[in-house]
Amino acid sequence: MPDSPDTGTPGSRLEAFRKQIRDFLREAVPPDIRAATRAHCLVTREQAARWHRILHARGWAAPGWPREHGGPGWSLVEQAIFREELAASDAPHVENLGIDTIGPTLIRHGTPEQCRRFLPGMLTFDDFWAQGYSEPDAGSDLASLRTVARRDGDTWVVNGTKIWQSLGHWANWALVLARTDAAAQRKQDGISVLLIDLRSPGVTVRPIRYINGSHFHVQMFFDDVRVPAANLVGTENSGWAIAKGLLVIERLFVARVAECKAELSRAAGLVEQQHGGNDPARSIEHALLRRRHAALDIRMRALEAAWWPAVQQAAQGGSPQLEASLLKLEGIQLLQDLHLFSMDAHGTASLAFDPQAVEGRPGEGPTGHAGNLALHMWRYRGSSLAGGSSEIQLQIIAKAIFSGQTEIDCPRADHLGEQQAMMVDTVRRWLDKHYTFARRQTIIGTHGGFDEAAWTGLAELGLTSLAIPEAAAGLGNTMADLLPIIEALGEALVLEPLPWSAVLATQALLAAPHGPARAALLAALASGQTRCALACGDGASDGRTPRPKITAQRTGEGWRLDGVNPMVMGGAQAHRFVVAACLSDGGIGLFDVPASIGGIGKRAYQLHDGRSAADLHLDGVVLPRAALLAGPEHACVSIQQALALATVALCAESVGAMRRALGITVEYLRTRRQFGRTLSEQQVLQHRVAEHYRAWNNARHLVRQALADWDTVQPAERERRVSAAKYMTGTAGRGIALDVLQLHGAIGLQDETAISHYSKRLIGNELLLGNAATHLGRFAAIMDAPRM
Repeated sequence: MPDSPDTGTPGSRLEAFRKQIRDFLREAVPPDIRAATRAHCLVTREQAARWHRILHARGWAAPGWPREHGGPGWSLVEQAIFREELAASDAPHVENLGIDTIGPTLIRHGTPEQCRRFLPGMLTFDDFWAQGYSEPDAGSDLASLRTVARRDGDTWVVNGTKIWQSLGHWANWALVLARTDAAAQRKQDGISVLLIDLRSPGVTVRPIRYINGSHFHVQMFFDDVRVPAANLVGTENSGWAIAKGLLVIERLFVARVAECKAELSRAAGLVEQQHGGNDPARSIEHALLRRRHAALDIRMRALEAAWWPAVQQAAQGGSPQLEASLLKLEGIQLLQDLHLFSMDAHGTASLAFDPQAVEGRPGEGPTGHAGNLALHMWRYRGSSLAGGSSEIQLQIIAKAIFSGQTEIDCPRADHLGEQQAMMVDTVRRWLDKHYTFARRQTIIGTHGGFDEAAWTGLAELGLTSLAIPEAAAGLGNTMADLLPIIEALGEALVLEPLPWSAVLATQALLAAPHGPARAALLAALASGQTRCALACGDGASDGRTPRPKITAQRTGEGWRLDGVNPMVMGGAQAHRFVVAACLSDGGIGLFDVPASIGGIGKRAYQLHDGRSAADLHLDGVVLPRAALLAGPEHACVSIQQALALATVALCAESVGAMRRALGITVEYLRTRRQFGRTLSEQQVLQHRVAEHYRAWNNARHLVRQALADWDTVQPAERERRVSAAKYMTGTAGRGIALDVLQLHGAIGLQDETAISHYSKRLIGNELLLGNAATHLGRFAAIMDAPRM
């Protein structure tokens, strides 16, 4: 049985492991199966069995099983790599519930004898398993099942029917939920799990033709079927807890992360095939297709970023039920949209039907195999029903939200280190005491959107020095330490320009070459006694490219700066400016400009949400030679690095603001009554809030992922991550900002209510440093760069 290599760095070991898997898959898939997969045919039972036995001979039939039960004992990372390579290969794609969910359930809840008896047959494909949950009159309400099991000596006698079992006509065994105590007070109680041989007398299996023309589902009938008492999983009447755990595992797998990644890669190939060349109309269509693909890619990143923590929790024995529901919703919808994307890219060619493809055989039609894509598109429409419909998942999420069991009410810190969690807690407690909504209203109304005492308090907490190295008089932490604190500041809608001074300007300085002026300015910033703002022309509007509006001319031993820089965030209260200016001999320079120097003027004003900014006017500002912080060889890189990190910080602020906006809205819906009922009792409103929570969840995972391996990934991948985070937080933030007002009614539109200010902040943040459309376009433009 192969293992991952045990030498070299973790990255090299995993790459060697991936190559081992890829090389095997390239050679091991039989030619006829390879041809059927490439023609998008459906998989037959014979093909599935033959391929599964090839994997079994290699020891890879059950990638998630431990060694003692016949699995390879792979880590979660290795399992993910295997599934990714399998989905991307020409191997048949088969849903095997015995391997993916029923086997792991027996390993966790079954007896040693049950494991010895049933697991080997799953591994060899001698036994194929179905899952008997759904019933004709119960739908997704599994606890309403009517299939009953009556104990009779050393057997159970089962009567009832199950329906919608995927590939049930392949199965010879089934894991079945049956009611064993009709007198139980709760319908969830009195349910047991039985393992039933479908070849037993009294079992009838009726295949059901699916929408794509194949036999995919079945209905099973049990008429006085005798099941040995030894086939009871767990204890009598404890089946609901086992079933819930099995559903959590199933929903994690039904998220179909590997399949989504493979389909996304195939879709990228279709985008390139549709290139318009010199045809203007085709070029426009191609550009739209690329942007649509970019949006799917960003959603894939969010799915994957959320998937790993949930799988890790499940692997450690936890039950990430809420996460599983979120992942199932995301993964299935993404996969469905990817299949639709492929059909749209092929156009009418995807409508041709090849009946041989249903039987696993490539046809010879003149239109190729594009028509077979519809088989899979229709197949995966049903995935939003399997394992609990999408509506049921939304109801699970809504129930958790309105019962106070989500991060809307109780933010978690398990993604933080101990020191990070302590810092965030300290900042939150300070904000609760010193930065109430009433205090913020006073700052807006009487202090022009800035309070010196609040700034001093934030500086004393160490926020201005946190991301500055110790050698420059800072605390020596990282941007990853600062981001969760900025989330907390977003929750309180802090007006003071911490992201603009402590991130944007500070990071521009940190990326500039070492020098006395840089060192002095960093030390001043770390102390909190000096505030600094970056003025880089239109660069701050799209968060990427510096386009200075100011020129710099050499004059004697120094420089003369002239021009206007509009909307400098944090500029109204800045003591110093880091100014990008166009040099006469080409390129851009970065200058240290005191706010009090002669020839400088500021027009300060407030934004709609109460924050302040300033237009900066330079008219013959004379600076010494040492004021040049970075010349053409460093200035652009410094500014781009600073803008990228500031964009991530702004996203983190939006994540915090979204969380609090949802919290305020949920509390309002819990208490506001109309027609004798609270608004939270209306399912349509519950589902709207659940969808917003889902969007917020996607955004926060992408923001947290954005800084991962920042210094080692390729520049194009860094840029992609930043744009993905800004796109997702922008779309989620705008959706939440506008709908929470609607959910509040007229009161939400009043300035005296906090929710109106959260809406204004989120709309403002969506526009600053490049809006969602800008970043989606940028992501699409760099989608061909290597992904690390």
